[in-house]
Amino acid sequence: MKIGIQQNPKGFAVKWIKYCEKNKIDYKLIDVCSNDVIQSLKDCDAFMWHTDHLSRKDYQIAKRLLTAVEHAGKVCFPSIYENWHYDDKVAQKYLLEAIDAPLIPSYVFYEEQEALDWAASTSWPKVFKLTGGAGSSNVKLIHTEKQARKIIRRAFGRGFIAFDQRKYFLDETLSKYRQHKSLWRLLKSFRHLFKPLNKEWVSHIEKHYVYFQEFMPNNDFDLRLVVVNQERIFGLKRFNRKGDFKASGSGNMDFLNNDVDKSILQLTLDVARKLKMNSVAYDIVFDNNEEPVIIEITYAYSTSAYEKCPGYWDKNLNWIDGEIGNYSAWMVDKVIEKIKRTSAPK
Repeated sequence: MKIGIQQNPKGFAVKWIKYCEKNKIDYKLIDVCSNDVIQSLKDCDAFMWHTDHLSRKDYQIAKRLLTAVEHAGKVCFPSIYENWHYDDKVAQKYLLEAIDAPLIPSYVFYEEQEALDWAASTSWPKVFKLTGGAGSSNVKLIHTEKQARKIIRRAFGRGFIAFDQRKYFLDETLSKYRQHKSLWRLLKSFRHLFKPLNKEWVSHIEKHYVYFQEFMPNNDFDLRLVVVNQERIFGLKRFNRKGDFKASGSGNMDFLNNDVDKSILQLTLDVARKLKMNSVAYDIVFDNNEEPVIIEITYAYSTSAYEKCPGYWDKNLNWIDGEIGNYSAWMVDKVIEKIKRTSAPK
């Protein structure tokens, strides 16, 4: 049994490799950009790749490569169920609506006049988003029809830069400073304000569609709940940025500690199982009736933010005390379980 893991590891992959080495699990590093990447995976039973949402190269390759490898009968993480809608809010709208999950009311338009007519007939404020982005980048609260019309005309005109690097890193830098209080890290991070980290995203233009979500007032925080292997749940309460409606990327958070309504936990398990996802993180807020609604989902998320969670809920919603540590290892265990299941005699 051998697992292929992305070369130049980051995120989950760092922990996957350490776990494989510690437990003598055979693995090899894979160069996903190589022309003969398929050949290099021939002797592997599985392929694991934590794609980088800030890398347009990863974005271009991942859906093509992972889907092809999975069609060859190999176990993949992320699987096609986890990857096809990654960092694509519009795809997630269709997906969550299709399974009747409690998605926050969301609206997408591909014709300018239809969007303008809707803007004139709906109520405001609403939240404008591009389909991709992280840490609340590409997200704006639109207060009036006049502001909406301006956004819509731009969306069907010159469009929007897919990744506003300066805004993103300014927000991320200040968030990390609030967490770590390191002046050196603060100063070091400011280089990204002047030197592009990813020229492909900075120059990429999003246009010819417009996407809005309903604004839910009276939410001072959101819940970031993570489900791994459809059986373990952990997460954070993330408080809004000062003077802002967004919690994602604020850096102001508390660990969840057996203090979440079990109906919400059951919701996350049910949706994960319907979506056939062994890794899924939810952003959840509450509507005007105090019912939970999902803003968006992702299979990939920060590794370090969760490792000190003081425990997790199991599939029966029992709370298990103790820091969860290297939860990325649970993903490797699931991949091994799948390999054994698929290779077992019929």
